[in-house]
Amino acid sequence: MHIDIRSLALPERWDEQTPTGDSFRAAAAHAARVNDERFGIGVAALTLEERLAAWQSSEAELHVRRLAFDGAAIVGAASVWLPMLESLENGDHGVAVEASVPALARRAVIEALTDDAERIAAEHGRTTLMGGSPAAANGAVMAATGFGGVDPDEPEAAALLARGYALEQVYRFSLADVRALGAASPGLDERWADASARARDAGYDTIAWSGETPAEYRPAMRTLHEAMSTDAPIGGLALEPETWSDERLAEFERQKTAGGRTMRTVVARHIASGELAGFTSLFVGAEIGAPGGDVARQHDTLVRRDHRGHALGMLLKLANLVQLRDHHPMHPRVSTMNAEENRHMLAVNEATGFEAVAYEAVWQRKDA
Repeated sequence: MHIDIRSLALPERWDEQTPTGDSFRAAAAHAARVNDERFGIGVAALTLEERLAAWQSSEAELHVRRLAFDGAAIVGAASVWLPMLESLENGDHGVAVEASVPALARRAVIEALTDDAERIAAEHGRTTLMGGSPAAANGAVMAATGFGGVDPDEPEAAALLARGYALEQVYRFSLADVRALGAASPGLDERWADASARARDAGYDTIAWSGETPAEYRPAMRTLHEAMSTDAPIGGLALEPETWSDERLAEFERQKTAGGRTMRTVVARHIASGELAGFTSLFVGAEIGAPGGDVARQHDTLVRRDHRGHALGMLLKLANLVQLRDHHPMHPRVSTMNAEENRHMLAVNEATGFEAVAYEAVWQRKDA
């Protein structure tokens, strides 16, 4: 096998009939096949329009997509993400090769793409490198957090171990089906009513909206996004606190709704003070025809430290599921990812019907 690695140029439109458009669609098809292998058929599916939006760079993060070719065939791909506002020493990368590639060739492609990603990070002056690989609830190599592990012989993990990376965290990818919750006892409506009543007794209610954040809540949402960078579990990862301007929030919302996606947000409000105590967000794709097109994507969920202890995490999770059922009945399933050491949120997920379908590892190496 002769491995040739090139950058992917993105077209103006997903259906652009040019060599650039053809290359993008081939790369998207490869990404879809890898995701099907890792998460299940269609579970992590994106339309071509959504995929084009997801691969764009932003003011906060530069994204470089690299493809490994053997002749005209794509045999592997890598993404390199370079933070541009904080954590400027960091470079994050992820490698993806289909399981159908023979073992020796697969390892060679992974090694070549990992070397290439590290080179790009170094060219941008990044000295703290992070990488990803498939993982499990347990493994011979355990995460520094003590939760989750990897098989050291798994090719992507082996490549990182050989380069001196340490396993910092494992994330659980979970899936829930609102239809099953509706048939359960107690059902979703009963549980939502109970959670809402408990929240009111504790002095909280919820507010929900679709699309961009209303003007009156934008300052508070910026604060909540900043808290997400400090209050969510990050293990030993060298990540700096984030600062969110209104321009950053607007760009985030534009990028997340590009490609036809709908963003739904629910916040928990402390009634007496009007302060927003927590939030959760959900992204729903526009197309439902393809297998897996019925899966919405849970994004961040956060309860601020000074408002914890009132079951607001459960309140927000149930609110998301009610929003999904009531406004997007053709998307009855929802996926989410959580750090394996975040036992409280995982317990909330499990109690609201989420089941683990895959695990992803986060590795780190500091060169300076």
